[in-house]
Amino acid sequence: MKSVKMKGKNVDEATEAALAVLGISKDQAVVRTINEGKPGVMGLLGGEEAEVEVIVKEGGGEEARQTLQNILDKMGLLAVAEITGEAEGEAKLAVKGEDMGRIIGKEGAMLKSLELVVGSIVRKIVGAPVRVRIDAGGYMEKREKVLQKLAAEVAEEVEKSGRERVLPYMEASDRRVIHLFIQDKTNLKSYSVGEGKERRMVIAPK
Repeated sequence: MKSVKMKGKNVDEATEAALAVLGISKDQAVVRTINEGKPGVMGLLGGEEAEVEVIVKEGGGEEARQTLQNILDKMGLLAVAEITGEAEGEAKLAVKGEDMGRIIGKEGAMLKSLELVVGSIVRKIVGAPVRVRIDAGGYMEKREKVLQKLAAEVAEEVEKSGRERVLPYMEASDRRVIHLFIQDKTNLKSYSVGEGKERRMVIAPK
């Protein structure tokens, strides 16, 4: 990410100087105050300049990619993060390289953890929520197809029987895949009940 540190008599002056150097407006930047500074005696002695770091806001996708790549590098993993899709409020990333097993984790647990961490960091950088989706070695794509197949089978059963069906516990990301699939069914609906590990998805006739 592109950034610059500047000093000034106060935070506003330092910020304006940094923005001028970067050639951007304030709404295109994230301002981090390093030192608020303090006035000197009689405005002359013992004063301390304010210092800020101004960071250029980039698209959520690029911020997410850079953040994920930094995490992978610090973990000592031989992998490269790439952007595979980007929309307002959402960034899709893919990881390629070695150590896919470690990156995916048991039943995708590591990928889900990375999504939460990267999403949290990017939200602070860009100042808005960004939903981050991360795949590695095509794992999430394959899992999505498995979930869609499950949804299709359950939907067919509900349509034939006319009775609702409660699915086993799923993570929120998996439930979302089912919800999106059922949305296309004009005669069915899906909703969740319960809290925590007791939360279940229900597919029912409309």
